[in-house]
Amino acid sequence: MREIARDLLESGQVNLVIGYGRGTGILRTTPVFIRKPSDAGQLVYNPLCGNNLVKYLLDQRNKEGRAAVCVKGCDSRAVNRLIQDRQIDREKVYIIGLPCGGILDPDRVEGAVDPGEEIKETVISGEGYDLITAAGKYSFTMAGAGSEKCSTCQNHNPVVYDVMAGDPSDTPDIKDDGFDDVRKIEEMTVEQKSAYWDRQFSRCLRCYACRNSCTACSCRECVFDQVNTGWVSRSSNLSENTAFHLIRAFHVAGRCVDCGECERVCPVGIPLRVLNRKILMDLKDLFNTATPGLTPDGERVLGQFSADDPEEFM
Repeated sequence: MREIARDLLESGQVNLVIGYGRGTGILRTTPVFIRKPSDAGQLVYNPLCGNNLVKYLLDQRNKEGRAAVCVKGCDSRAVNRLIQDRQIDREKVYIIGLPCGGILDPDRVEGAVDPGEEIKETVISGEGYDLITAAGKYSFTMAGAGSEKCSTCQNHNPVVYDVMAGDPSDTPDIKDDGFDDVRKIEEMTVEQKSAYWDRQFSRCLRCYACRNSCTACSCRECVFDQVNTGWVSRSSNLSENTAFHLIRAFHVAGRCVDCGECERVCPVGIPLRVLNRKILMDLKDLFNTATPGLTPDGERVLGQFSADDPEEFM
């Protein structure tokens, strides 16, 4: 990855590489923006690189030059989705594909690793990873320490890329996502579901981290930033927090690529992904469509129509 980035910058093919760098501790990584070939050594890639970096391409869409971005499988769907929405120009983006066998959840790993250590090497070990540090080896299984979203991963390798950094992952993709997390909530009564989501949304700080990290949130002016909002009616019995999350979920319907970034960045742990997956499941059931972004020319469910579309609402 470092060699690829260095070569791209030296040759002038790109003037920016967006990748991962070391964070403030062993279990954290941070987005880095490399503009000089000599800085390519700052790039890192390990099973703690959870960020979806594609969002940063929106900041480059009106700038001169070409930007390179590092993407995992789930992230790569967002590239296709932004191209379909004409938010980015494919010719102005160079995609560095990163094979991924699954991402570890820092919160589930914390406590097992000395925070003062530094990861020297990562080794895939059966069902998980060995993190090699100067103090020794730390082993984790995906079942015990993996990110929840990885249990339903459809793409361990990017669906679109210009160059692959390393050998493709041989971890099997999940072909039949049963949406068990969604169906578990659907089995509740209306009263139970209302109480569940009221309890979850009551913790919301309205920090907008979910919106700001979401690749599907690409409007030039967000409805939640308008001076005269009108998005919460005084006659409604919904709280502002509930209205915010429901409106946002419907605004990204048909464009959410199920990367889980909204839930990952939520500081209070609201299960936002299951809310978006409910809409994703319904779109699949109603229109027999794939997860958005799987292909460059995929269907845009809410941006087109067919005479065969179901009409239960009429």
